Amino acid sequence: MMVCPVCENQQQAGLECDVCGRDLSALAGLGGLAPPPVAVQQITELEVTIPDRVGEVAAAGFAELEANRFGKVEVRPDVTPDLETSSQAPVGEVPVERVADLDLDRAPDDGQRTAAPAGQVVCRYCKNVQQTGTLCDRCGMKLPAPLQVLAPEVPADQWVRCRACGAPGPIGERCRECGRVVAAPES
Repeated sequence: MMVCPVCENQQQAGLECDVCGRDLSALAGLGGLAPPPVAVQQITELEVTIPDRVGEVAAAGFAELEANRFGKVEVRPDVTPDLETSSQAPVGEVPVERVADLDLDRAPDDGQRTAAPAGQVVCRYCKNVQQTGTLCDRCGMKLPAPLQVLAPEVPADQWVRCRACGAPGPIGERCRECGRVVAAPES
C-alpha cells in the first residue's frame, strides 16, 4: 500500500497518485525507472500577473447605471380588463342528478377473474406485514403476490426474488412483474 505525501491518497500500485498526480516512483522503489520530469517552458510574450507588480486597480462606476438603494418599491398590478378574476361569490347548493342507466353493481362472476392474493405478504418498500390485499396498508404501494397463489405446482425451494424488480418467481421462468428471466442466486 502506497500513501501519497501530498493528498494522502492510499492506493495499491502506480507510478503516480490517482488523485493529485504526484510522482510516486520513489515510494514504489523503482529508482531510475520513474518517468522523466516534464520540462516547463516559459512563454516570453505572456504577462505574469503578480499582485505586487500590478498594484491597486481603480474601479470606476458606470454613470448610466442606476444605483437601486430604495427600501420598498410599490408596484401597482397590471389589470387586464377582459380577464376573469374568478373571485365570484359562492355558488351555493347545486342539485346533483343521478344518471338513470348507470349500473353500480358488479358483473356476475364467470370464473375468469384473477383471484385476489391470499396469505401473509411483506411490502418490499416499507416492510409492512399484512394478511390480505393487493396494496400495502401502510404506504399504499402494490404488494407482491404470495408464493402459493402464483404457481403452487413449483416447489417453494425453486422460488427466488427477481434481480430486476424484486418480485418472487420460479427459477428459469419469466418474471410475472417485469418479464425478465428469473436467475438463480449467485453462490
